[in-house]
Amino acid sequence: MLIEDHTKELTIVTEKASKIINPKGTIQDAKDRLIHEHFLEVSINGYVAFRLSCTAEHLKELVIGRLYTEGLIRGLDDMERLFLCAKGNIAEVTLKEGIPLQPYDGNEPTCCTGNRQYLSNPASKELQRLPDWREDPDAVFEMAGYFQKDSKLHRSTSGTHSCYIYLPDDAIVGFEDISRHNALDKAVGHMLLTGAAPEGCMLYTTGRVPVDMAEKVIRAGVPVLVSKSVPTDAAVDLAAKYNLTLICKAWPDSYTEFEKGEHYANRRVSGKDPG
Repeated sequence: MLIEDHTKELTIVTEKASKIINPKGTIQDAKDRLIHEHFLEVSINGYVAFRLSCTAEHLKELVIGRLYTEGLIRGLDDMERLFLCAKGNIAEVTLKEGIPLQPYDGNEPTCCTGNRQYLSNPASKELQRLPDWREDPDAVFEMAGYFQKDSKLHRSTSGTHSCYIYLPDDAIVGFEDISRHNALDKAVGHMLLTGAAPEGCMLYTTGRVPVDMAEKVIRAGVPVLVSKSVPTDAAVDLAAKYNLTLICKAWPDSYTEFEKGEHYANRRVSGKDPG
C-alpha cells in the first residue's frame, strides 16, 4: 500500500482568554489551553465515507483504524493508496478493485463530536469469537498506571480521551483524541501498520464502553479491552457472546473483570494481591 502523507505541522492546542470567577465575585483574567477541534473528510474511491471531528495528530492511523473497525476493509491488503493533504482536512483512500461499498445504515457512534459515516461494506466479515486470553493482571495494572503518567494533552487541557495498545513485544503505545472512538481507532491503525498480531494485543481506553466500542474491539480481533470507566449492559452481553475479556474501573490498585459465564458476574482484582 502506498501512503502519501503530506500533512504539515497542524494545530493541536490553542489558547483562549477566559475569566475565573469565585463565589465572592472576585474575577481574575486567565488563559485556557484548549484542544483544537480538527475536521477531516475521508473519501473512498471518490465517494465520501465519513467526516470526523478529531485531534490533528496520527491521522493516517486514525483513517486506517476507522476503516478496519467499521468493517470497510479486511486489512491493509484491501488498500492501494492513502493520501493526506497538507492541511490534514482531506484523506483519499483507494481500495483494490472489487471491494463493494453501499450507503451506511448503521447507528451513529455514541460520541459527542458529531462524527458521521456515509459508506459501509456489505461484504464485511461477521464478528468472530475471540481467542481465550491468558490472565495477566500485571499487564492490566501497567496499562492503568501508564495513563496517569503519559497522557500529555490531557494533563495540559483536560480535553482528551486516551487509548493505549499493549503490543505482543510488551511495548505500550498511547494515542489521544477528543473522541474516545478516534483514540481507539488510532491505536488499532498503529497495530495494523506495525503488523502486530491482534490476538497478542490489549487495548486500554479512558472512556466508558458502550456496545459500539466493544464491537470495534471485537472486529479488530483484540481479545482484551480495559477501561478506566464503566461498560453498558449491552457491551457486557456482547463481550460475553464473542469471548471479549472486558475489564473496567481499571486503576493502578484494582480493576473489575466481567466474567463470561451465563449470568455475567464480575469480580474485583486487587493490585496488591492479583491472585
